[in-house]
Amino acid sequence: MAIPSSQQLLIALSNDFNKSGSDPVIKFIDETARKTFTANKEGVLFEFAHKQPDDNFWNGVKYYSSGKQSKIRFPRTQVEAA
Repeated sequence: MAIPSSQQLLIALSNDFNKSGSDPVIKFIDETARKTFTANKEGVLFEFAHKQPDDNFWNGVKYYSSGKQSKIRFPRTQVEAA
């Protein structure tokens, strides 16, 4: 299986994260220097690493403006092999 590029991961993460019908759609940014994808929604910062340890789930961290943080994990849509 080919290793996806950071652009492909960014698109997949954005599609999976916004799948639940959240309104407005959250836009992720590729921070190449830090090797992370980040998004900000209403004072909450979502951060996901370029390298994900599990092919079935997105693993990341959610930071609150109060300084608290929590780990988040949600299912990943599997891409069909060509």
